[in-house]
Amino acid sequence: MKNYLPEFLGVLFALLLINAWYLSGIAIEQGVVPIYYEHIIRALTVAGSAGFGATLAFKFNNRLEGIKNERIDLKEKAQNAAILNKALLNIAMQLNTIGNMKKKLYKYNTIHDKAFSMNAEKNFNDNAIVDINEIALILTSKPQLLLEINNEQDGYIQTIESFKIRNEHYLNILQPKMFELGLLDRKATIGEYEDALPPPIFKAAYQSVEVLETNILETEKGLKVIFQSLRDACKEILPEHKFIAQTEHSK
Repeated sequence: MKNYLPEFLGVLFALLLINAWYLSGIAIEQGVVPIYYEHIIRALTVAGSAGFGATLAFKFNNRLEGIKNERIDLKEKAQNAAILNKALLNIAMQLNTIGNMKKKLYKYNTIHDKAFSMNAEKNFNDNAIVDINEIALILTSKPQLLLEINNEQDGYIQTIESFKIRNEHYLNILQPKMFELGLLDRKATIGEYEDALPPPIFKAAYQSVEVLETNILETEKGLKVIFQSLRDACKEILPEHKFIAQTEHSK
């Protein structure tokens, strides 16, 4: 039906003009214009009116289509901006999580204190994950950036896992053994821990903390880089939209 809209409006417009012409012609004497000219004039009027009306209708229809397409484009860009802002927010939340883990870790000055005195508690939310498939539909021209984001997401998950492994070892193995040996409520030397604890438990206490600390530092560095890279890409692709920036806490 839309395909015939210009022709329909053109014919309607022509009929209105014919009616107006006819009414105005009542005041003119029939003898002024020969009768055979009347048919020619009517035919020319119909043809001209139909063409003019069709042109106007065609332009009007195109204008409506243009407005519709423009609105669709604006809506799509707004949706893409929201998706990209969500990805930036998730990375910012990940940086906040890593920051809290780092703050807890550095409350203790030595690796010895971190291994045997740092209690096991979760002070963060680890549910923030970037949906790579979602942003890949938008960042089609940035494959390398997508790869880097994906790698850093894997690194973040690995850091969370290393934190959980350390806490599980502390709660389920190290702490009960230290309590059994009377080492839990007092500060002992490295030599005392080494002499009293079974070698696998002693080594795991250090190794779990060392791995955690390494992962925290590397993940923090990587997340900061991809946050800025993603934000730069967002501003390049959608310059008319605003995107969240890193907070002072996450810098």
